[in-house]
Amino acid sequence: MTINACVIGLSTIGLLHCENLIRIKKTKLAYVFDYNHKLRSKISKKFKCKTSNNFEKILKDKSIKLFIIASPTNTHEYYVKKLISHNKMIYCEKPILMNIRKLKPLIKQIKTKKIKFCVGLNRRFAKPYLKIKKIIQKRKISTIRIISRSANHNMKQSIRNGGLFMDKGIHFFDLACWFSSSKPIKILSIAKPLSAPEYLKNNDFSDAFVIIKFNNNITAEFMYSRKNKLGHHEKVEILGKNFSVNSDKYFNKKTYFSNFNIKIKDSYYKCLKNFIDTNKENFLLEGSNAQIICDAALKSAKIEKEIKLKF
Repeated sequence: MTINACVIGLSTIGLLHCENLIRIKKTKLAYVFDYNHKLRSKISKKFKCKTSNNFEKILKDKSIKLFIIASPTNTHEYYVKKLISHNKMIYCEKPILMNIRKLKPLIKQIKTKKIKFCVGLNRRFAKPYLKIKKIIQKRKISTIRIISRSANHNMKQSIRNGGLFMDKGIHFFDLACWFSSSKPIKILSIAKPLSAPEYLKNNDFSDAFVIIKFNNNITAEFMYSRKNKLGHHEKVEILGKNFSVNSDKYFNKKTYFSNFNIKIKDSYYKCLKNFIDTNKENFLLEGSNAQIICDAALKSAKIEKEIKLKF
């Protein structure tokens, strides 16, 4: 049976999801929605699908089973709650919502209503990271080092999407949990001395260094920055007893500094397809845990002290 789908939010990632829904045999792109009238009209014509200026109309269409939320982070909570109330299948780009205090009640509601929900932790499906995961199996890890720097110096966009840690950090905090097969117990963020004044004035950070200690004694170190002239740079290095592995070896050199939608494009397809194929909850707990780490990283950066983590 074909699963009719609607994509909410038609920026770069939303368009990727539109293309992927067409690629996946089990799905059909039936609707697109965005509050930008010209954009949604343009995209609906491009993909030969429906659109509407009334989201409630799409929501009430019983033939639409799957909704992909690729809109700005500050809109996620609204759409998630609407879709839960209509028992829709939901694929949500990270994070699930902005307010951490509302996260656990929302997760409980998703589980109680048995909603098929997926958090888009697509980097778990990126080829370089899948190769690393395979290499480190049965090896004793001591340290994980992750760098993420981008040419995106858009402060308003950063704030709208939850700030440096929620927007940029969440994927890499999740990767560290995945690589370590463990949960963090404490976190320390250094960001105030490193960040640009315009970010600090808006309660956000442009740069940060984060250290996480896991309950199996693995240490993870993160370097985040909104500034990199060469483009988007992400790198994972894992060290252990008599071995080391570096993601640089597995990324395509031609697209090394390309934006994430080019560099790890296929991971978006694989993550969505996995959700469709398994037809059940995917990464809800992992996405929730990563968001809790982001919140702790932010608190630590603000008070400039180490914080113990609770899940």
